[in-house]
Amino acid sequence: MHQLPYHRTKKVTLLLGLVSTLVFGSLIAWQSYTSYKDTPQAPCYASIDFVYSPDNEQRWVGKGDMSINMKSGAIYLYFSLLDPAKNQSIYNRRLDVEFDHLDSSRFLFNTLNTVTFEGDTSAQKAPFMRRGLEGGLITYSRFSDVEYFYNINNILMGVCHVPT
Repeated sequence: MHQLPYHRTKKVTLLLGLVSTLVFGSLIAWQSYTSYKDTPQAPCYASIDFVYSPDNEQRWVGKGDMSINMKSGAIYLYFSLLDPAKNQSIYNRRLDVEFDHLDSSRFLFNTLNTVTFEGDTSAQKAPFMRRGLEGGLITYSRFSDVEYFYNINNILMGVCHVPT
């Protein structure tokens, strides 16, 4: 078998090392760019309109507003909640959360602190919201530069608008 001279072996090894560094560096840069583009860079605001039914007998309905601020780690929720007995209550809270980046569009969040604002009357009436937003998964899919589709634990889903 023919062997390359020593100086050519060094050149080929150096060239292959540079090419592989360039390829993997480009892939890492592309992943960083897509992660940056898939996350709202400013607080996004959304209307909440949901129906939650844990079984066939109970049906919870909610309408209101929400904002998610990834940089300061806060989720603000304000909505009117109608329980299965048709009793209305107000859910008005700020959740101080910690986001863990899983991939380009999914974040695991853990609620560190909950601040209940004046007028919140849903203290013990919405157990699924208490459990669902103590932590979980938030997913973003970017529609345009100012719209993001969000899904929080399959309870709150919709379009989040980033002001321009």
